[in-house]
Amino acid sequence: MPEEGFDPRKLISPPWRTCPACGKDKFGVSIINDSRLMRRCRDCWHKQDYPLPELRKKIIYLDQFVISNLMKLDNPATKGHATVAADPFWRDLSDLLFQLRQLQVICCPDSGSHVEESRTSPFNAELKRTYEALSSGITFSAFDSIKSNQIGELALAWSEGREPSFDFDPRDILSRDPNGWNEHFYIVMGDNPFISEARLRQVRTELHANMTRLFRDVWGKEKRSFEFWYELERKDYQNALMKAAVKHKCEREEALLWCKPSEQPPLELLDKILPSFPESVIASIEDTMRFPRDGSMRPLKKQMELGQSFILQNRIADAPFVKLQSLMFAAIAMRPAQGQKEPPNEGTTTDIDTVAHLSPYCDAMFMDNGCRSLLLDVPTALRPTETAKVFSLNVKGQFLDYLRSIRNGISAEHVRAIREVYGDDHLDGVPSAHTPDLIVVIVERHPCEVSELREAPHAEKF
Repeated sequence: MPEEGFDPRKLISPPWRTCPACGKDKFGVSIINDSRLMRRCRDCWHKQDYPLPELRKKIIYLDQFVISNLMKLDNPATKGHATVAADPFWRDLSDLLFQLRQLQVICCPDSGSHVEESRTSPFNAELKRTYEALSSGITFSAFDSIKSNQIGELALAWSEGREPSFDFDPRDILSRDPNGWNEHFYIVMGDNPFISEARLRQVRTELHANMTRLFRDVWGKEKRSFEFWYELERKDYQNALMKAAVKHKCEREEALLWCKPSEQPPLELLDKILPSFPESVIASIEDTMRFPRDGSMRPLKKQMELGQSFILQNRIADAPFVKLQSLMFAAIAMRPAQGQKEPPNEGTTTDIDTVAHLSPYCDAMFMDNGCRSLLLDVPTALRPTETAKVFSLNVKGQFLDYLRSIRNGISAEHVRAIREVYGDDHLDGVPSAHTPDLIVVIVERHPCEVSELREAPHAEKF
C-alpha cells in the first residue's frame, strides 16, 4: 500500500478569511509565534504577517490537590470521580481555567512539585496530561535554581556594597516567556528516567519523620514566641547549608574511591560523585567574591574579607525563600501550644517549599486549606504580602470571583485579536465580546505587515 504523503496545508487552520491574492476564503492561520500571526492561503499559498497585541498574562499556581481533582473530574475510572463531579465548584473552576488559558490572559505553569507528587501516583499519566494542558508546557525552574539566584543576588550585592534587589519577574524562572500567544500545539517530554519513585517516597517519608520528631520533641515541649522560632529557622538555614556542603564533599570523595577507571559507576553512586547543591552554592559565593562584574580579579585579601563578612553577617538569612519558609515553619512550631495534637501531614513540607519559592513570582496561588492557614497564622507585623494572593477551598468562591474578574477585564481590542487568531470559541461570558465593535481602519505599512489585525467578518459596522 503506497504511503500517504504529508500535506502541509493541513497545518493551516481556521478562522478563514478572504485571501488578498486569489480572493478565496481559504486564508487561514499558519503560524502563531509569540507576538506575530502568519496567515497563508490553502489554495494559492500566499502568506502575510500580522502583529499581535502585547500580553501580560496572570501567573497562577495550582497546587497538586487541584490538579488531582481536575484530573478526577475528567476520568470516571479514577477513585473519587463521583465526589468531585458532584461538586459544581470543580466544573466551574475547570471551565474558567481552560477558557482563560485559551483567551491568553493566564498561564498556569507546572513545577517540580507536580512532577514528583504525580510520579508516586498510579495515575501519573493522567495527572501529567492535566497539568501540562494547563501549563502549555511552561515550567517553573527547579527550586534549587531559584535558591541559587536569590543567594547569588545577595552575594553580588554584598560584594558591590549595595542592597540586594529582587524584582520577582516570573520570566526569570520559567522555561519560556509566558506572555507569548499560544500556538495550536505545545511540546512536552516524557517522564524523567532518572527520577526514582522509590527514592521520592523515601525522601518524603524521611522529611515527615523529621517534622514529626520536631513537632513532638521540640515544638511540643519548648514554649517560645513566634518571633523566636522564626529567627531560629531563618538564621539556621546558612549553618545547615554549610554543614551539608561539608558532608556531601566527604561523601563524594569516598564515592570516588569506589570508582574504577574501566567501569561506569552505577546511578546511585553517580549521584554522590557529582557536586551537590550546597557545594555549588558555596563555590558560587566564593567566585562572586573573587571576580567582580568587570572581569578582573580581586586581591586575595579582599576576597577573604568579603567572603568571611558575608558569612559572619549571615546574609543568606535574608533570602526571600528563607524568610517565607521560616515564617511557615514558625507557624507550625506554635501549633502544639495552641492545642494541636498531631503533626502536619506528609505533604506539608512540599507545600511550604512551593509557596516559599514560587509565591513571589505568582499573581495567585490555589493551595490547600492547611497551607494557607500557616500564612494566616503569621502575626500581622510579620505576615508576608504573598498571603493575600494565596487562595484555598475555604475561600473558593473568592478564587472563582478573581478568575471572573480577569475575564471581565478583557478589552475589546484583545477580543478582536482572539477572534482573528483562534475564532469565536471560548468567548462566552466575556463582556467585551458582546458589545458592538467600532469600524477598524487598516493602514498598510508593508506588504507583509499591517498596523493592526483585520476585522472579523462578524463584527458589527456602523
